[in-house]
Amino acid sequence: MDYEIPERLSVDVVRGGRVRVPLGRGSRLVDGFVIEIGDEAKQGVVLAEVDSVLGGVPVVTPALWTLVRTVSERNAGSASDVLRVAIPKRAVRIEKAYSIASRQEPVVAPGSKRVVFLDAGVTETADGPTLRAFEQVADIVRSSPGGAIVVVPDWRDLQMLGRALGVVEHIVWDSSGTPTERYERYLKVLSGRVRVVIGTRSAVYAPVDGLRTLVVVNESDPLLEEPHSPFVHARDAAIIRHVIEGGDLIFASVTPSAEIARFRDLDFVATDAAVPRKTPVVLANDPTDDSFAGKARIPTTAWRLVREALDRGPVLVQVARPGFVPAVVCAACRTPHRCSRCRSPLSGARDGSSFCRVCGNQPLGINCAHCGGRELAFSGVGSVRTADELGRAFAGTRVIVSDAEHRYFEIPRTRSLVVATRGAEPLVSGGYEAVLIIDGDRELQRPGLRTSENCLRWWGSAAALASETGVVVLANVDGAFAASFASGQWDAIVDAELRDRRALGFPPATRAIAISGTIDDVTSMRALPEMTGHRILGPAPAGKGHRIVVLADYATAPSVIAAVRAHVIASKTTSTRVHCDDLDVFDEVDSD
Repeated sequence: MDYEIPERLSVDVVRGGRVRVPLGRGSRLVDGFVIEIGDEAKQGVVLAEVDSVLGGVPVVTPALWTLVRTVSERNAGSASDVLRVAIPKRAVRIEKAYSIASRQEPVVAPGSKRVVFLDAGVTETADGPTLRAFEQVADIVRSSPGGAIVVVPDWRDLQMLGRALGVVEHIVWDSSGTPTERYERYLKVLSGRVRVVIGTRSAVYAPVDGLRTLVVVNESDPLLEEPHSPFVHARDAAIIRHVIEGGDLIFASVTPSAEIARFRDLDFVATDAAVPRKTPVVLANDPTDDSFAGKARIPTTAWRLVREALDRGPVLVQVARPGFVPAVVCAACRTPHRCSRCRSPLSGARDGSSFCRVCGNQPLGINCAHCGGRELAFSGVGSVRTADELGRAFAGTRVIVSDAEHRYFEIPRTRSLVVATRGAEPLVSGGYEAVLIIDGDRELQRPGLRTSENCLRWWGSAAALASETGVVVLANVDGAFAASFASGQWDAIVDAELRDRRALGFPPATRAIAISGTIDDVTSMRALPEMTGHRILGPAPAGKGHRIVVLADYATAPSVIAAVRAHVIASKTTSTRVHCDDLDVFDEVDSD
């Protein structure tokens, strides 16, 4: 929107600064940012006046505005939604301590786009152990000729990267701290006092002065996608920022992804020639003929390797889910049992009984709706139940549970079994002597578009925590995936995944534009002229409404997204939601 700057504010209004302006008929005042200052208004247009100036700090740089506008348009969203993520709330007291000049339009710096595959293993720093992978990332930051940003998925990664950086001055950019503290961090970076930023997904917008290195770590991790509209992924924002400001764009990860495989096929990125260190993998597919192994539900070979590793140090056991409660299925045909009252899936308790977590029903007898069988079985094992079983199988060994309810960042190096859910594996000095992955066969059978890619990321990340002499034991998994994983041919896994997606016309070979709302909303969207010639899935039930998914190639997707966005604005509907590149919809369809 355009406003006139009154004479009394002509000196105070700066490009990128905050102002308060009237909206509508002038009865309501709202805060906004000054994006551009022109000499004249459009001929014949009478403008309302800016009401007041909110400080003189130009918090929106020209480069940031270009980035925000581009990613919002690419994802059928509004720039204001992205600005709320990029810029913390104002704190007047903190702002008074800073005098910051407006930035000029960005000049694209020379640089490259490349992929760096990181080493497995644990190393020591002055502050404690960290992953070798983060030491490599820290080396990239130290060698940067200017400002640097490193974007990581979660708080654990931030702590490990902070240890690796050591004395390098940097700002931690995440949701921690008070609003005042977050705004002060923003101003420190904006003023140029600190030129190295490490943070979670919103750090990709940090206004680093003279940015020359932008690193995205483990770019396939779903935590890097903003959970609110317009659902911008940090990987995509980093690519756009590289176009705007240049410098080196680096995707650094332990495991490859289908997106990276596509980038390499297109020669969009170069891959470093160095071969990363991987932890040796042993496939344990033999029967559980040992009584102790049978108690812990692991093959005999795996049990023996764990027992030997415990003599040298701690052992990590990765499980898929937290808690104790598994699903209840028919022992004969594996059909899940449902509650007779509310039809919710039944769960199992420690004493072998079954119950409904939704309505509390405890059935006394169950007949399978599919085959009539009366025998029950538990499917899926949580961290607590696994810890109970391993505690009995390895009597006298300390068992530690690490999951969402029991959070450990680091544990002492003692003889112990650490049962952890994915992403909650604690660090240990020197690394684990063995990493046991159980129930991997169930994980690979999970319906979903990204099942094999997710398993590669989960298991590869766990393998990176092993010691120099450690080993990964993959239990009860065979077939092509197991062979490629064990032999270290991880690129072959994602290459095959990309080929399958291309054959199906699914992302990342195409862009998936998911549109949900009432049946009238999605029907009117489907009838737009820009939808002609594109593959459209649906409408299908989704929550309280319906959803369609438009699969468009990268060349025509912008016109489809622009048409969808324009239709939403013109129809003034509040029930329509647009989520670009939403791969979860494919998992939901498969689960149904």
